[in-house]
Amino acid sequence: MKPYQVILTPEAQSDLKGIASTIRTRLLDKLEWIGENVELIQHQAMQGDEWKGCYKYRVGDYRIIYQMEHPATKLIVKLIVLKVGHRREVYK
Repeated sequence: MKPYQVILTPEAQSDLKGIASTIRTRLLDKLEWIGENVELIQHQAMQGDEWKGCYKYRVGDYRIIYQMEHPATKLIVKLIVLKVGHRREVYK
């Protein structure tokens, strides 16, 4: 099992800055865990045209929205985090 490279978009980085430090630490720990265990989890695809190719992962009341990039060479497999936030705000 090969770990994925977790990449935070500028929007995801901004989202994390606005979250309380205890929750932010929990989310970052979970992102690291997902990167190491991505092949073990069941990825929940998102609905709708604007979320095509995106997946979500639940961490308490917060959601991590991400895409997976599998290049043909398979040298570096990427997990690109698009957004992070509370469930009532993250989908807007």
